[in-house]
Amino acid sequence: MTMNRHEPFEELISASLTGDLTDVERQRLDAHLDTCAACRSVFAAFMEQRRIMSGLRHVAPPRDLAARVRTGVEGGAFATLPWWRRPAVMFAGIGGGLAAITGVLLALVLLNGTPDEPEIGDATPPPSASPTSSATVVASPSQEPLKTLPPILPPASPDASPAESINPPSPSTGPSPTATPIPPSPEPDVFIALTGPSDNLALMVHEPVPSGEPLRPIAQLEVFEAPNTPPIAAELSPDGQWLAYIAELGLSGLNEVRVARVADPPDGESGQMDVGDVVILGRSVATTPFLKGLEWSPDSGRLAYTLADPDASGESDVWIYEPEATEPERLTDVGNAYAASWIPDPDDDGAAFGLWVSLAAAEPVSYVVELAPGDEVATVDPEEDGIAEAPDVFMPTLTPDGLIAIYWTGSMDAEDGIGWVMSEGGEPYLAEHDLEDGTFRNERPLFSDLDVGEEGWFRYAGISWSSDGDAYAIWDAAWTGPSQGGDDLQYPDPTRVYFGHATDPRGLTRDHAIDEADLPTDTRVVDAKASPTGEHLLVTVRYPLSGDLSPPRADLLLIERNTGSEADVMRNLSINDEGWFGPAAFDADDED
Repeated sequence: MTMNRHEPFEELISASLTGDLTDVERQRLDAHLDTCAACRSVFAAFMEQRRIMSGLRHVAPPRDLAARVRTGVEGGAFATLPWWRRPAVMFAGIGGGLAAITGVLLALVLLNGTPDEPEIGDATPPPSASPTSSATVVASPSQEPLKTLPPILPPASPDASPAESINPPSPSTGPSPTATPIPPSPEPDVFIALTGPSDNLALMVHEPVPSGEPLRPIAQLEVFEAPNTPPIAAELSPDGQWLAYIAELGLSGLNEVRVARVADPPDGESGQMDVGDVVILGRSVATTPFLKGLEWSPDSGRLAYTLADPDASGESDVWIYEPEATEPERLTDVGNAYAASWIPDPDDDGAAFGLWVSLAAAEPVSYVVELAPGDEVATVDPEEDGIAEAPDVFMPTLTPDGLIAIYWTGSMDAEDGIGWVMSEGGEPYLAEHDLEDGTFRNERPLFSDLDVGEEGWFRYAGISWSSDGDAYAIWDAAWTGPSQGGDDLQYPDPTRVYFGHATDPRGLTRDHAIDEADLPTDTRVVDAKASPTGEHLLVTVRYPLSGDLSPPRADLLLIERNTGSEADVMRNLSINDEGWFGPAAFDADDED
């Protein structure tokens, strides 16, 4: 299997030659061509063959073409290939001999590659460097994923400058097929602000506003059963109706999971909850980022989350909440389960057929629990009831389309007062995820310039994907070993945010950290999200408690990531110096 073929982008390249791209598709293709030399080569070849064919005369197709096509189809000659990679001669009867020649030439480009395609590295790590992951069949026989990771570039030269390390030269293969589109807004759809006097704090959901203008509230969250406390994680449902968030309950060592309605129901629909109403879904031990996941299903019909029971030595299980239900439902009762990611249904846009659930253990394993829309939520044992299994995979975090994953591999251990953390060999990996059979492929370490082994590994880290399915943010990276950044740099650094892209063949390196000057002194990152632009981050940073009973304080920072010697651009969205601002949330379906 050729792992550096990017089929969806090949479709977009073909469509760009006929002007059949939407603005969103054009933006997606341009962004991909900027980082993928292989697809630039394909585009250049398409343009050259289009030039050649422009001089050909139109001739009638052979009389026996239809019979030959039927024979090939009935014989199953192309049954194992997706339709867009089957030789285009199959469709030539529609447009005559010129269409047949066109299809053959383009098929040769896709199936055989281009002669100038750069060889920039081995696409598969050595067997000793990647974990073993497998799965039983979920929906249908395995086929090549719709999105692939690029080949891995060799490590940069130790003498390379930061600019050369971040921006390696790439071959020029001709102009972009379309004009550069207007990028989506880097600002969030909503963010939370906790403001007011310490004895009367108000928790509000806001829209971003231009610098210097008053805050624009969407809803005041009415929390009657618990005090308004600092929010530390937030996720907006894909339909924009609901905001799930986690609030930190003071110095108790506990968090509380909540859901609020933040928009009126669509026209013609009614709901039991009004805008601003809040449902408390449970309390959990406040420890690692593994316990802070809030996973909305693609259709917004369910929220999956994890609670670590404070009365049972931190035993963790997965819960499901359906908006406007009176109570959440327990999905697992095994004491070591964590909610990972919903798996989009490849046959039903906007739906999910299952949920990845991870079991923490000395040798962790993840399972697919089947849970389609309309299915009753019942307590299951993932080990017995799971329909797919991935050994040595913990907490697979999928892109919104489900085609790329970041997951953890290595041994685990349960620590007193903290719960399960990665121990020997703990490391995040980047991999392709096949929606058809649940396998992970083309795995490689997320951090490409780290030596993970007996002297150093990760215990945990916060991870989030952007809605474009390419950019990701890593923060709160708890590294156990000595620094690997040399005498002048702490690396990895738990106080920094690392910003990368799945399409970047260099992986994640020390040079992918945002600038130290972006974060105010003595602050700590609470949450980080990558914007759909793929160039911006939204980071919530908290300040130390003052000790005089003043309300907690946090700032929400919008950072435009620049590379090399050019400094990042940072803007504070907090409007003023008092209050707790953030986290922010994006609508997963937002294309503005």
